[in-house]
Amino acid sequence: MLIKLKVQNFAIIEDIEIDFKDGLTVLTGETGAGKSLIIDCIGLLLGERAASEMIRQGEEKAIVQGVFDNNTPLLRAALEKAGVPEKDGLIEIKRTISSAKNVIKINDATITLNELKYIMSLIADIHQQFDMVKLFNNENYLAMVDGFNSRLVNQYLDKYLESYTALKEQASSYNALVKRIDEFNRNQEEYEYAYSEIKALGLKENEEEEINSEISLLENYDKIYSLLMESKELMDGDALNNIYTIKENVSKLSEYQSEYQDYIERLNNAYYELEDMFEEIKKKADYLNYDPEHLDALIERSHTINTLKKKYNKTFDELRAYEDELNALLKYKEDYSILLKEEMDKLQSAYDEAYTRAYDLHKVREDIGVSITKDLEKTLSELALSCRFNVAVIGKEKDANLDISIFNETGIDTIEFFIETNIGEGLKPLAKVVSGGELSRIMLAIKLLYVKAQKIGTIIFDEIDTGISGDVASKVAKKIKELSYGHQVITITHLPQVASLSDHHIRIAKKVSNNRTYTTIKELSLDEKIYEIASLISSGKVTDKQLEYAKEMVMERK
Repeated sequence: MLIKLKVQNFAIIEDIEIDFKDGLTVLTGETGAGKSLIIDCIGLLLGERAASEMIRQGEEKAIVQGVFDNNTPLLRAALEKAGVPEKDGLIEIKRTISSAKNVIKINDATITLNELKYIMSLIADIHQQFDMVKLFNNENYLAMVDGFNSRLVNQYLDKYLESYTALKEQASSYNALVKRIDEFNRNQEEYEYAYSEIKALGLKENEEEEINSEISLLENYDKIYSLLMESKELMDGDALNNIYTIKENVSKLSEYQSEYQDYIERLNNAYYELEDMFEEIKKKADYLNYDPEHLDALIERSHTINTLKKKYNKTFDELRAYEDELNALLKYKEDYSILLKEEMDKLQSAYDEAYTRAYDLHKVREDIGVSITKDLEKTLSELALSCRFNVAVIGKEKDANLDISIFNETGIDTIEFFIETNIGEGLKPLAKVVSGGELSRIMLAIKLLYVKAQKIGTIIFDEIDTGISGDVASKVAKKIKELSYGHQVITITHLPQVASLSDHHIRIAKKVSNNRTYTTIKELSLDEKIYEIASLISSGKVTDKQLEYAKEMVMERK
């Protein structure tokens, strides 16, 4: 239940505070006074988007605050999930709107807009004037029907979405294989030729590096031979002996000075490392051999490899990998039909599973539709609209070619509302046959059923009684009053029939002071309420007769 609303610097509202109570609260007032602004502010508390244009002219920010009670386990669980602390069974919401950023807090904990929207969907529902437009578009009907039993629908929807995701993945895998086979069939001869050409080279791991090294050796044979022989002569001389002598001298020095001890191991390691290197270099000099025919063969081999690298635009390693890839591609040439059947079987299985889950969801929606139809006809009859109504849940049939476009994120269903308002005319699409006043009653009936089904504590109406009058208005007023016995109802109205049934009556007005417009609020006393209802009856000056009639309306309903 909404307990308190406090608004600062929102449009023409400078600073107001309203205490709300149980039962039926009506808001009345002249056009433009700010009645819908009050509803807009409550909408912000329920998760509507904010915009900087809402800020009062000349101010830096607007603040909308509300206090609700917290009395259900589901609501407490939602608050805990969002990291919102308990606060004496209350939910205190504060939205700060500025040009820089918008901040949302519940019980001083900052939350996201989506978190706010979900939490408040468990507490209140708001009907705004544009909501009736939703009845003109059947794309809105699915969400409306699902909302009547969202917990049950979501259980089936979650299972369906698992299957739908698996189906999309399998369809992607199957289509990738089909694409690969098509590509293979188009390029088979090219693949076969490329494979035979590359395979004929017999490329070996690290071969290119080894060829280049050998070519460098043979092309620079004279320089390499000369350097090796010169080094050999030096190594055969006293070079190594001199290092050995130094090593021995340092060893003796360490006997007299400990600081030389650190050099001994390093010199030993260096000496033995040099000894090994000298032996290896001398062997290279001994076995060095120049073979011009081998050099020519290496150059020819290198040229052939480079030609293929350029042809296929690949490095040496990529060329070897391409050979393996082509080999695998050609190897499975005769297995593609088997692979394709396996993937098709998997796709069929995933398709059937997704459709089964979607059909289960479809049946749940059908059951909800039947329930809505029955209750809606009864409620509309009580609102002076006798009619036949039908919620048609239309599920797509399986596609023989396994076209997955019959599925989407909500299943396989579309929903149409059909109505017959004149006996014998037959059921026709709702949006094409109803008037504005009929739409108001249909939306009211839907809202009445919805809040009861969802056990929502607070319902807010913004002129849901638009376009109705006379006896119909009395029936609508009675229905709204009945709703208030189990729910808190806050409504803007222009109907004296609705206002006369209120438990609490708030008048919204505006005044101009110092060239600024201000919204004012006042909870009316009984006499003030009677006068306000008389003004709703009157099209001009309130007469004694109208006052008497207004008093009768109020007292009759008390």
